[in-house]
Amino acid sequence: MRGLALSFAHRRRPAWLGVLLLLALLLPQPASAWLGEGHRATGALAYDLLEQHDPEAIAAILGLMQAHPDRARFDSQLGELAGRDRERETFELMAIWPDAVRGTAYDHPVWHQSQRIVSSVRSVLPYAFGSAQAEFARNLTVARDTAAPDAERAIALCWVMHIVGDMHQPLHAAMWMSWRFPITDAGGQWSWVRPAPDAEPVRLHRFWDSAGLAGDLALSASGSLEASLVRDPPPEAETIEPDPPTAFARWIAHSRALAYEVVYRGGRLRISPSPRSASVLPPGYVEQARAVSRTQLRAAGHRIGALLTGLR
Repeated sequence: MRGLALSFAHRRRPAWLGVLLLLALLLPQPASAWLGEGHRATGALAYDLLEQHDPEAIAAILGLMQAHPDRARFDSQLGELAGRDRERETFELMAIWPDAVRGTAYDHPVWHQSQRIVSSVRSVLPYAFGSAQAEFARNLTVARDTAAPDAERAIALCWVMHIVGDMHQPLHAAMWMSWRFPITDAGGQWSWVRPAPDAEPVRLHRFWDSAGLAGDLALSASGSLEASLVRDPPPEAETIEPDPPTAFARWIAHSRALAYEVVYRGGRLRISPSPRSASVLPPGYVEQARAVSRTQLRAAGHRIGALLTGLR
């Protein structure tokens, strides 16, 4: 993985350096979480929360976005939209911007994840691969710093929104290691399943990126996921802890628990390293994945809104 970032729980383990180097060379590039529609939904939900509780924050954020160095990209996508539609669409585009700039100078592949092994051999490599946790804290600090240049704050806002969304996708926080996956399944990127007996094999990570809809989300009309999430009952009201990185760490821990319990089913899910031998997902798995994904997306959107409340 290009530019692999490691979060070390213990700094004095030179015996593991060879293993870590091997992982750095072999793990694939980080994948996008939730596809575009999922991230758009979190941006729209964050806008809705601020519209109800802190419209001044919306004005402040839109003002900062005028200084975004990649503003031309936003303007071309916003087109002739005006008023509330333009504002809400801006929030959606902010949430997907870090994926839109893959391969450019703005790209930071390792900011999208913080993966730990969640199988029983997790003590072999007790490290997090990816720097999402550190970059969330750093970018949030920049976004809230009224003394920082507006352009830097605008970029940081996009990353805060995106990283929060990414880390609510369980496979951006976890990966599986076993005798079938001796160098891990890279968060489902190297493990294959079939959503249905007549379905084509799909990477487990891709399946979860599509919000448990096994590809349907990628084909859905723009805004359909966001509209359905808005209609869903809102999650319980949540107040972000005084120290947001502490709250963020708790969200990651919950995603890892979901990865172990729901995604991998405690090791009972049959995943294959080859598409040719991919097994059909067990009964009820697709429905459970859809329910968990919708809950996670709603939580991410509302948490983004809570984090941006009070921004000026």
